[in-house]
Amino acid sequence: MYPYFVNRTRFQSLPVYLDIKNGKTRKLTLVRRIEGDIHAIHKELSSHLKDATVQIKSISNQLVIKGDRSKEVREWLTKKGF
Repeated sequence: MYPYFVNRTRFQSLPVYLDIKNGKTRKLTLVRRIEGDIHAIHKELSSHLKDATVQIKSISNQLVIKGDRSKEVREWLTKKGF
């Protein structure tokens, strides 16, 4: 179906987290537990979140998105069937 897969956690929730850094002034959204083609999910998520900066952490298979976009990413993943 898709060239990538996002595994749910052991409590069956999506692995989308909000990371707050720099004295609570910098917010990052993390998408973890990605298997498969991380570049394909990066391209699709970047086109869905048009004004957001999406970066790939290829060593840990994670996506880092600038800002608090966790609700939008969870809805997008749920719509895709993950």
